[in-house]
Amino acid sequence: MFSTQKQQNLNPVRTWQRRLARQHSAVAATAQTFTFDIPRDHFIHEIHITVYETTTPCDTRQATMLVDDLNGNAIQVIGNGNKILKDGLGSMFKQVMRLEHRTPQTGLYTLFFSSGKIPEAKPLPAWVFTSLQLLITDNAPAAQQVHCIEVVITESAYEQQDLSNWRVIVEKYLKWAHFGTNAGEQDYEHERAYNVFAYLYFMDDNGVASATIYDLIKVLARKPEGELTVIDVPITLLKAENDSEIQGIVGHSVLDTGYFFIEWVQGFPAHEFASLYSKPNIPTAGTNAGLRVLERYTL
Repeated sequence: MFSTQKQQNLNPVRTWQRRLARQHSAVAATAQTFTFDIPRDHFIHEIHITVYETTTPCDTRQATMLVDDLNGNAIQVIGNGNKILKDGLGSMFKQVMRLEHRTPQTGLYTLFFSSGKIPEAKPLPAWVFTSLQLLITDNAPAAQQVHCIEVVITESAYEQQDLSNWRVIVEKYLKWAHFGTNAGEQDYEHERAYNVFAYLYFMDDNGVASATIYDLIKVLARKPEGELTVIDVPITLLKAENDSEIQGIVGHSVLDTGYFFIEWVQGFPAHEFASLYSKPNIPTAGTNAGLRVLERYTL
């Protein structure tokens, strides 16, 4: 909470953290989707999710019971039933924590609206929505175990801010592209939104995270006036650059297997182009090469 107060220069008596009612698995050892109604009274800066695994529903908050059991499944924030603000795998949001210079902790997933990396990003004015929900799908708990999920919201008060040019971070991946047993350069088309601040790539082969299924990445943007090669580099080099940057913050670890990212400090104007593609290269055919890209942009 301190880092958010510092980033946004928040009045200390006009910001707080609010705990929502805990939820637990309806059936032991069974995955499910949990739905939390998010309060719609104030600005939302961050949403913190903690996951415990235990034999009795919600009987503990012991740190030893915390588990990373959302990594392969979805976390979503949806407003008005159809406006997607966040949509990604739990493991994707773990990597976003690293981008935001937060060291991931077991069992903790943080979603950001205020950002230390994106100066124009503003907290979410929750009161503009008629409904605002957090949807969390877990992995199945171990035998005879249940998950207890607790959510805490970092909020602040509205203090007559001008909302006319208010930009909010949207984070989502559009598709899980599959390239089968192809080899060579492939096409992954991106959404052309307002201003893209990062692409977080997740590579897999037949659903298993892979650091080697692709060896090169190119981002190509086209419009009637010409063509722009945004980047054209080996993925190994780019991943090493990523890790060197996030490890420059004391205590940070490297990105998880299969992940790498591209960032733009002032945002990349994707909306100016008629088409925008990532072109990963497959050096040797796999079983079923896959790619997902979490796009961080402001709207």
